[in-house]
Amino acid sequence: MNDNIDGRLALTYRRILSDYLKTGQETYLYKVAQFGNEMMNKGMGPESVVEMHLDAVKKINKAERTYPKKAINESFTVLMEGIMAYGLAYREYQNSRTEGYLAEIRNLNRMLSERLTDITTLHETVKVTGSSLDLGEALSSVFNITVKTLKADEGSLMLLDPEEGVLTIKRAHGLDEEIIRKTRIKIGEGIAGMVAQSGEPLIFQGRADISRIKGRKKYEEINSICTPLKTRKGVIGIINLNRGKGSEPFTEDNLKLLSTMAHETASALENAGLYKDLHESYLSTIRALASALEVKDLYTRGHSDSVARCAVKIAKRLDMSPHEIEGIEVAAILHDVGKIGIHEDILNKPGKLDEEEWREVKKHPELSLKILDGTNFPWDIKSIICAHHERYDGNGYPNGLKGEEIPLGARIIAVADLYDAMTSDRAYRKGLSKETVIEELKRVAGTQLDPKIAKVFIEMLIQGKV
Repeated sequence: MNDNIDGRLALTYRRILSDYLKTGQETYLYKVAQFGNEMMNKGMGPESVVEMHLDAVKKINKAERTYPKKAINESFTVLMEGIMAYGLAYREYQNSRTEGYLAEIRNLNRMLSERLTDITTLHETVKVTGSSLDLGEALSSVFNITVKTLKADEGSLMLLDPEEGVLTIKRAHGLDEEIIRKTRIKIGEGIAGMVAQSGEPLIFQGRADISRIKGRKKYEEINSICTPLKTRKGVIGIINLNRGKGSEPFTEDNLKLLSTMAHETASALENAGLYKDLHESYLSTIRALASALEVKDLYTRGHSDSVARCAVKIAKRLDMSPHEIEGIEVAAILHDVGKIGIHEDILNKPGKLDEEEWREVKKHPELSLKILDGTNFPWDIKSIICAHHERYDGNGYPNGLKGEEIPLGARIIAVADLYDAMTSDRAYRKGLSKETVIEELKRVAGTQLDPKIAKVFIEMLIQGKV
């Protein structure tokens, strides 16, 4: 904001505008108009008043939340009425009988609309990149927002392979599949390679002499904007957008907006990478804990991983969130960890267990809770682990939970656990066929298993998705 705009006045106006946006009361809307009148009376030009308004909108959105564009536009209209109500400005407009002053207001209104669009776009970008640790989701969302906001006819988001030093397309708009598949740009080649090498955003437009860029014809018609994706480790990719011949050229404001969005995207990519490394480290530690059980129990060797893979497939089929799926994966890996507390003679007994031995085995869900007590997980997995032997009809253990009283994750693991048990070879039998497994799943659906999850899993088996 200009230095000639008093900071106290700006703060006062921001409070008035914030009060109106929060309450919608006309009293505060009147104050907005009155404030515009007073600023004109103090000798502040209309452009400076509008700039103060834009700055207030930006800070209110950043500090609180994004308010509806309709409400913000209404406050701007009333502010303009306050300016117009100032006698000198209004008489000047009437006497001149020209569109000059009105044209200025229209221009300022256009500027406001563009700034509001930029603010809204950046808000959406920050929200997407800040809330998602799923790399594919973050890339798709931000790229789509970028293309739509900057009205690009074509575009690509490319990531750098640091070992080969080439950029490959990960997200695209308006490009042929063959181009997406085959494009491999070396650092320094083409617009994308040039921006990746310099680390600086660039605009190319008109019939400029761009023969210095390898792969481009001299005086080629071009309307492109390109910015790097940079993290603390350096350039990791680029975003490149193009408009067709005859379209409005990209501006420096467009470049600034794209650069800011690229920064948020790069941060999301960096966070996703860090999270992936942390997640893998977490799972390695958890698998090490589960492997301690496999030393004791020959039956469980590989069982936990198999159940985890199957449970994850079911959870994805149910459109669960990435965070929920991760929790189910970890719970499945650890679902039998309580068997560490069961004597190996019972665990490895080849024949049928007697009543006393069966009572001992049924203690393992609660033993799991004791083993995991004091361990903090970013997922609610303890309740899932404890309930994975509950039955849908209420005849399971350890607490006799029924129906949807049983956590969803536990109901999923129950299906995966039974499937692995039926398809695994035993000392006394071979694993069951797919047809036999399907019939058994149908038989226990609604009693042992959640019927809806059983139905979904049977469909997956029939389609060969397991």
